[in-house]
Amino acid sequence: MSYTQTAFTGRTGARPITEISRKIARELEARLATAPEAVERKAVFAVVKRAAVPLGIGIGALQTLEHLIGYTHADDWKAGRTPIAWPSNHTLAEAAGKTVSAIKARLRQLRSLGLVLARDSGHGRRTGRRDAAGAISAAFGVDLSPLRIRFEELRQLAEAYTAQSRLFNEGRQQIARVRRMVGQALAQAAHMRLTGSHWLALQDAIERVAGAAAAARGARDSDAYQVALDQLFDVESLVASTIDRFMFPHDSNASGSKNEPDIHIQTSPHPIKDVQGERDRSSIPTGRASSSADLPASPSNSSFKARPAELMEMFPTTAAYVGARNPRWSEIHNAASRLRHDLGIRIGTYVDALDKLGPDGAAVAVMITAERHARDEIRQTAGAYFAGMIGKAKRDELDLGRSLWGFRTERMAAH
Repeated sequence: MSYTQTAFTGRTGARPITEISRKIARELEARLATAPEAVERKAVFAVVKRAAVPLGIGIGALQTLEHLIGYTHADDWKAGRTPIAWPSNHTLAEAAGKTVSAIKARLRQLRSLGLVLARDSGHGRRTGRRDAAGAISAAFGVDLSPLRIRFEELRQLAEAYTAQSRLFNEGRQQIARVRRMVGQALAQAAHMRLTGSHWLALQDAIERVAGAAAAARGARDSDAYQVALDQLFDVESLVASTIDRFMFPHDSNASGSKNEPDIHIQTSPHPIKDVQGERDRSSIPTGRASSSADLPASPSNSSFKARPAELMEMFPTTAAYVGARNPRWSEIHNAASRLRHDLGIRIGTYVDALDKLGPDGAAVAVMITAERHARDEIRQTAGAYFAGMIGKAKRDELDLGRSLWGFRTERMAAH
């Protein structure tokens, strides 16, 4: 319901009377009659400050409200008492470093929001006195009682706004995480020279979610925002299925990786683009030419060579997913992709692994995780263990060469 701002404009010096001001005054007067409970003076301004944004109170009005509360005593906020402050506009202007006109505007806003009431004297001046015990015996000025009777309402408003702000902040982080995941998947696909509308569909999916979230945030609609966030799971699933289906397909070598039988971990691997170029230029049909694996340098300077078939002997858990006795690297990549899903490794972490380690390194990291998980050597989940490995890789602390030497030594000792 709207109210017409009709007011008497005669030059009486009195405050204009409007329909809205009278409605607010009547509602507050009715609630004052219910004898509201006591509140702590320090808590009053704190809760108003937290609720300032949803209330629509300006910084200036908030400052003046703080000054007014400061003129009251702690006992004024007890039940049965009326917290009234009677500093003049000139005094408030000096405290704020503003003009009297600015203070009048701030007070109008406070009254329009139903945070204060005007208790005018016959001569229009603010005045008051206290008895020997410090209690207000008579006062005309700014009545702060609305803050006491609305305290619980303001507290709930502040908590709701805080919860909504937390939702928006966490939501932005979640969207940024999935957006980064999509970006890394697309970058890896581009590096592996993979094309197709299914890759562009990933970008469209995250942008649709981000757009819906932005619209809900602009409208301060928490429910709609949560609905948008719930769709992030579908985007993550789409990224996972697209990677598993098109990056490491079971029936082709679409990853662009080599089919050579040897893996060689060394301290200074060739740049990714050079290794990929060598693989693309390879014309040896038997696939037996040695090639440096696209893996990070070993912090311990470990150098390791092994045929894929030997890796299958070292990692029987992965071998169960490969099947071939003399697998190609593309088949190992496919097995690692399937293992990722069965081990519960988050697609975002797997994309990070592909981005940091490349297909070969990511596959080796998955094989190590799967084997340790099968041996019950992991105290936490397999996904958490794998995430820890990728965290080390990001800090350049992951030593795949040393780990592979450990597995080879165990296999040799067993025989």
